[in-house]
Amino acid sequence: MPKYTFKCESGHTVQKIVSAKVREIECNHEGCTNSMCRQPPRLQQSDVEETIDKYFGTKQRPDQKDVVQQRRDEFYWTVEVPRLVNSGTYTVETMLEMGWIYLDVKNQVQINNKPPNKR
Repeated sequence: MPKYTFKCESGHTVQKIVSAKVREIECNHEGCTNSMCRQPPRLQQSDVEETIDKYFGTKQRPDQKDVVQQRRDEFYWTVEVPRLVNSGTYTVETMLEMGWIYLDVKNQVQINNKPPNKR
């Protein structure tokens, strides 16, 4: 059974779980003889949160987009870049231009495995 809000002419309000067929109830406040009428539902303004995992009830955080982007950047630089460099598909000039590799002080080629903001 649903929960409804009832209000009497005196201004008393109460919420009760009753059948959907019930339109009026007696006011239970002391000294009040009015009947209470069922009020239409009010939609309350609230923040919309997307449920990411419906089984555990995990909600999306306000900074979720930033967190996901950071994870993508980390994965790209720690997993994808070494794979791309070791594939042999790209020239040294292209890899230098993309920032995937760099030359150290001994002039040896090193793989960049950190995102640019963490170097």
